[in-house]
Amino acid sequence: MYRIISALFFLLIGLSALAQKTYTLKGKVLDAQDDASLPGATILLISKADSLKQSGTITNQSGDFNIDMKPGEYNFQVSFLGYKSIKKSVTVDKSAIDLGQFKLSENTEVLQAVNVTEKMPPTKLKGDTTVYNPNAFKVNPDATTGELLAKMPGFDKVDGKLVVEGQKVAEILVDGKKFFGNNMNQALRVIPSDVVKNIEVYEYKDDEEKFTGFKKAEEDKKTINIVTKKKKNKRLVFGDVAAGYGKDNRYGFVGSVNSFSDNNKVTITAASKDVNAPLKLNNRGFGRTSISGNEIQDDSFGFNVVNSKNENSIVTSYRYSNRESTNTSKTVKTYITDVLAGQVQNSSSKSNSDNDSHRVSLRASLKSNKKYRLTTNTSFSISDGESSSHSTMDTYLEDDPLNSNFNRKSSERNSNNINQNIYYSRKLNDKGRSLSINGGISYSKSESDGKQRSETVKEDNVVSQSIDRISDSETKRTGMNGGLSFSERIGEKGHASCGYTYSYSNSSADKLGYNFNEEANAYTDLDELTTNKFENSTIRNSGRVAYNYSGKKHGVRVGASFDFTTLKNEESFPKQTDMEEDFFSFRPYARYSLNMENHKRINVNYSSRTSTPSLRDLQEIVDVSNPMNISTGNADLKQSRSHSFSAYYSASNTEKATHLSFSASASTTNNTVGRRTIIATKDTTINDLYFLPAGGHFSEPVNLDGRYSLNSRVTYSFPVEKLKSKLNINTGGGFSHNPTFVNGKKAYTDSWNLNHRMTLSSNISEKVDFTFSTSTNYRQSKNTSTSGSEYVSQYTALNMYYNFYKNVAFRTNASNNYQNNFTTNNEDSFWHLNLGLSTKVFNNKRGELSCTAYDVLGKDDQRSHIVRDLYTADYYRNKLTKFYIFTFSYKLRNSKGKKA
Repeated sequence: MYRIISALFFLLIGLSALAQKTYTLKGKVLDAQDDASLPGATILLISKADSLKQSGTITNQSGDFNIDMKPGEYNFQVSFLGYKSIKKSVTVDKSAIDLGQFKLSENTEVLQAVNVTEKMPPTKLKGDTTVYNPNAFKVNPDATTGELLAKMPGFDKVDGKLVVEGQKVAEILVDGKKFFGNNMNQALRVIPSDVVKNIEVYEYKDDEEKFTGFKKAEEDKKTINIVTKKKKNKRLVFGDVAAGYGKDNRYGFVGSVNSFSDNNKVTITAASKDVNAPLKLNNRGFGRTSISGNEIQDDSFGFNVVNSKNENSIVTSYRYSNRESTNTSKTVKTYITDVLAGQVQNSSSKSNSDNDSHRVSLRASLKSNKKYRLTTNTSFSISDGESSSHSTMDTYLEDDPLNSNFNRKSSERNSNNINQNIYYSRKLNDKGRSLSINGGISYSKSESDGKQRSETVKEDNVVSQSIDRISDSETKRTGMNGGLSFSERIGEKGHASCGYTYSYSNSSADKLGYNFNEEANAYTDLDELTTNKFENSTIRNSGRVAYNYSGKKHGVRVGASFDFTTLKNEESFPKQTDMEEDFFSFRPYARYSLNMENHKRINVNYSSRTSTPSLRDLQEIVDVSNPMNISTGNADLKQSRSHSFSAYYSASNTEKATHLSFSASASTTNNTVGRRTIIATKDTTINDLYFLPAGGHFSEPVNLDGRYSLNSRVTYSFPVEKLKSKLNINTGGGFSHNPTFVNGKKAYTDSWNLNHRMTLSSNISEKVDFTFSTSTNYRQSKNTSTSGSEYVSQYTALNMYYNFYKNVAFRTNASNNYQNNFTTNNEDSFWHLNLGLSTKVFNNKRGELSCTAYDVLGKDDQRSHIVRDLYTADYYRNKLTKFYIFTFSYKLRNSKGKKA
């Protein structure tokens, strides 16, 4: 009986195994028009024997699909939104079946229906990629890609950085390739919206992550890929040129020419102007840019060349820039800490600068087969320039004058930088095992010569301090690094990785200062306070281990880094000191993600970081460039450690074009590098070395404990159907607790920051294009027991394009800026108004003549407000007022495409 039962048992196991045996079907889905891959196409198989038994998948980024099926006969279907489906019968009866290519044609009947109802799907999902359809968003004919993104759901700018779906954008690609060294602003400015086929958004991965599949970043970021309308075997040529001439003989020229083919992409840009105003009004993308009234001469030239074939590519970028400028400004500082309460500094300055720079980058990515990948990045830059400035500063205590300072400075400098990095990776098997090796070198050098003449005068016109000095400085830095990493699949959903990195850097900083000798009538007296010879070297050995689990709903990342750092400092003048210290740091991180239905996601993160002191903070040299604010370094600084916690929730509805995200974070730092500040209540000498006028400040970096911060933000984006527009609501707030050390007393500055922004972007038609935005900011700061500061500002703006008659269009930028500094009772509200009128010329309407008037209401200054631990400050800068300019612009297009 036992043998019979055993035989039946093993027979059932064999039958079960046979029943579970599956075979792989594979294929590729393409666009019939240009043979481009169609990621996210739906593959469906329905059993002929039982129609309730269905299996499916979607194509990947290359349009490929793989699906495991049991033997049998199936109805096979390929479908994609906006395309005609393909159906056929498939018999599964062998180990692997290659179904070949499926070329889908556009469903013109659906497209016509879409045109009739004026509704097009704004977004769709292709696997893990969100694809935005530009045709669903109405922008004016001259809009840039940046203005197009501003109308799409989920796109916004937070703290000046582009975000999408609540996550920072790490790179912007054009047709999958780097553009101008990944200069995101350049891509958004140069690429016009009318050549964009679609916008793809997906998870950012660096070169190693793309090849190995192991996600090592602790923070999720996004990649934006701008897909152009280039067709296969066709060359797409596009560009824009504009030239303008205006009031006071000011002029401007800007142009770009692009030529894209299958294997080559070339972009050339050039600009020259002596005015900060745009040549014609635009909708300014995500926000506003102030138009400075200072004198400038700005010339630039650059090109970007991409050569690619198969998966090999070489990207070369070059940019030259020359900028001459004259800037004038006024500043009012009001101090809020108790030892400084009642002190106010009024200053005004005028500066001139002339800078030249050249930047070159070369990136090569070579992949001879699927198992090997080699990537190199080379960058080189040189710059030189000269500058001069003249400033005055008056210091008051309780409205009584303390002193006045007059300061003149000039300098000449030059610098060069070179960086070379190489990355090589090899797959060791087909299951996810890989080995990666990387290395790099860097070198930088800067030299400068300076001259300073300064005089501080008391309220009775007695000179308390006089400086007449020249300086000569040289800073060099060399560095090298190398490392390797190994990754291994663990099961179907797990992935482990470990790695080691060695890095070495050496920095030397020499500065000589000479005071003027009246007897010799020359700068011969060595100034030991501003003279220093310093060398710093850092050796770091780092290891890391990590494990990722990626399930359909749940994802976990855990890992840790181990650093052993040796820091050596050697000062040979004015005193002989040597310091060597070892730092060990353990930096763990953990991350959990939950992917729910309907494109909802929750992330929870923890990370720890350490930071070693900078060379500038370690070098004990006196900086008297501002005699009223003297600073020096501290060779005894220790490394700081921070802990960060964050939580994030997002929900996107592609059908309704809505996006909701919420984020919250908290961080704490020990041994943070703060400042020890000494405030002179009368003329005094600090440490028997530094003369400090009454009201002046002396500071040096020190390690302080007790720093922490809390932040949160909510973003909601949705369409307003009745207005045919998109409304973006962004509300955030934060609290920070920062330690200060003033006149031997440790204190804390507590700051609250609340902000609320709403932006309404039209989606009416190409003839009516507007963006209405309003932003309110509230800031309160308090140091220990003082009254502190309180400030509120509100900015409201309307940017509009209106094609009201045939080829004639009206443009305007109108804004109101309200500011109220409750601390100083300084309140103002002013309007800015810019107007433009333009008309299209030529039969193809690619030419345009326009006239633009800036700030017709004549507001001279613009005030901005900042809050620091010890003071608040109001900055006043010149604005361009009542300026007009006439501009001719022309769009280059070959909409039909030429043969490549």
